Parts: sequence; structure tokens; C-alpha cells
Amino acid sequence: MPLPSTDGWLNIEKEFDKFWNFPNCVGAIDGKHIAIQCPPNSGSSYYNYKGHHSIILQAVVDANAKFIFIDVGDFGRNSDGGILKESNFGKLLDNNKLLLPPPRKIHEEVEDEFPFVFVADEAYPLKKNLMKPFARKQLTNPKRIYNYRQSRARRIVECAFGILTKRFNVFENKMLVNPEKATIITQAACVLHNLIMEKEHNLTDIHNEMETTSSRVNQQDIINKPTNRRPPRDAIDIREKFMKYFNSEKGSAPWQNVYTV
Repeated sequence: MPLPSTDGWLNIEKEFDKFWNFPNCVGAIDGKHIAIQCPPNSGSSYYNYKGHHSIILQAVVDANAKFIFIDVGDFGRNSDGGILKESNFGKLLDNNKLLLPPPRKIHEEVEDEFPFVFVADEAYPLKKNLMKPFARKQLTNPKRIYNYRQSRARRIVECAFGILTKRFNVFENKMLVNPEKATIITQAACVLHNLIMEKEHNLTDIHNEMETTSSRVNQQDIINKPTNRRPPRDAIDIREKFMKYFNSEKGSAPWQNVYTV
């Protein structure tokens, strides 16, 4: 999974805007618990909030449910935000080494420039290139619309996890191997997933999985505790700009109010 070039990020962005109506989005990020047997002498390191032992697959996914980045093998007890901070992807993001394009206008009649961003759930920190939803408490309608628009784009990573699990049934039950072997199996499955998605170009799997994820409440969003660290001012301002754009005549979608009533 080579690092996309600047042009590669632009191609990813075009598809996020086309399919999921989130301009300047270049990836959706989330974590998935890979169930494993209890490793000997591991204490509670691999024991997660779901009540079983696991390693974590943290993934960044494009608009077609293909993996752009994966970090595999972290302890199941660790939080998504903590894993991001220590991951290769997180370090590249924080050090501005992802080769992202510079900020740009997202509409010819809107003067503001917007950075290219990734989308994540409440468990991740808000950064200038990483958007998360507004807190669920005291949501205004504009914030609710923003959350829906972001959730619609972010669900593609859940879709990728769902397709991966159905395609390789080793993920349906806990792996009876040590964490190192489980890490290798997961990495190999993600590479094979990308190859199959590239070869088949099967949008039916994506749409079917999207229907599944959109028809149920996202329990992980509810269970995951939001990060309490105060975000930087520039990150807050960027999310506000996206919110205003999505609620404007130029940036709104005809269906967004139907789903946020």
C-alpha cells in the first residue's frame, strides 16, 4: 500500500465528493477489533471493552472501500485516538508528510479555502486534517446536518470492514493463533481485499454493505468515549467552515434534511 502521490489524493477526493458528497475528503478512518485467543502471560493488554481479547486493525479507506493505510497489531485495550497517535499514519499526518494537496476552494462562488481532510468518529481527536462529528449534546440543526454528511462519508470504512469479514471468514470467529500470526493474517487479507476490489470493480458489494451499516445504530460510536482533549482553534474553525458550507445554498444536498429531522 504505497503512499498516494498528491495527484493520487486528488483522485481519491473526486470519488468521495462524487459518491459520498463530502468535498476535500481523502479518506475515512476507523479501528476494527480482530478477535484472538488469550495470549499467555499477557494480562489485560489484549482484553477490550467488548469483553474478549483482540488486536486492532486501524485502517484508512478510500471512497471505493479499498484500504489506503493499515496499522495492525495494537493491544485490544487501547483507544482509537491513542492508536492513531502512535501509528505510522498518525505520525505522517501530524508531521505533514502525507503529500496532501494544499488547501483550495471547494466551490467557485465560495471564497474560503478548505484543507484536505480525513473523517473519523468521536473517538478520534479533531485536527486540521482530521474531522470528527460535533458532540451529541445540544446539537443544533446545522451541526446535525454536518454530522450526517460526515457520517455518510465515514461509513465507507465500516463498509470495508464488513466486506473484509464476509470475504475472509477467519474474521468471523476468534483466531486461535498468537498476536504476531494474527497480525500477518490480517495484513495479508487486507492486501487480497484490495486486489479483489480492484479486479472486480463490484459496486454491488459496497452498496449492499452500505445498506447494512445505514440501517442499524452504530454501536461503536455510542460505546467509544469521545476524546476530552481540547482541539486546536484552527481545527475547530475548519469544521465550522464545512458545517456552514453544508448548510448553504451552494453546499447543501436535497436529501440531508430528511435524515436529520
